[in-house]
Amino acid sequence: MSYTVLKVLLDSTYILPSFGIEVDGLSDEHLAQLRQARINGKVRFYCLSVVWVEVLGKVYRESKRLKVDIEDIVKIAVTSLLESGFYEWIHPSSDTIRLAFKLRMLGHKDNIDNLLYATSLTNNMIFLTMDDDLKEFLLEHGYETNNLMNHRSLLNKLEE
Repeated sequence: MSYTVLKVLLDSTYILPSFGIEVDGLSDEHLAQLRQARINGKVRFYCLSVVWVEVLGKVYRESKRLKVDIEDIVKIAVTSLLESGFYEWIHPSSDTIRLAFKLRMLGHKDNIDNLLYATSLTNNMIFLTMDDDLKEFLLEHGYETNNLMNHRSLLNKLEE
């Protein structure tokens, strides 16, 4: 029996747990199921290099909110994310940047999300995100959204 390995681009939301940051709606069980899908070769996880802009800001704000020094956690998480081989890090292409700019011109102000969506589209990937506002914006402007999934949808798809 053969199957296609799904190429999945991760929104920053799915990177935050590596820093010990809890995400509403994303349980430890979900994370374990996603990890197992990767280990079993059902998916390949991709991360766009520009998400660091967003991730570092969120990690910093969370550490200040909790009044916790997380320098050691950051060191371990960054090393794991970049060097474990579990994630494949990619850069936006010129087509991706042009599409992201077009989305910005249409009024979507989150440039990181624009780049992530454009990357997923130009590379035929699933964009794993919980961002319903982005999906609504894309639908309003006639863009494809079948490639947008949250973790529950992806896990259901993997069970088919």
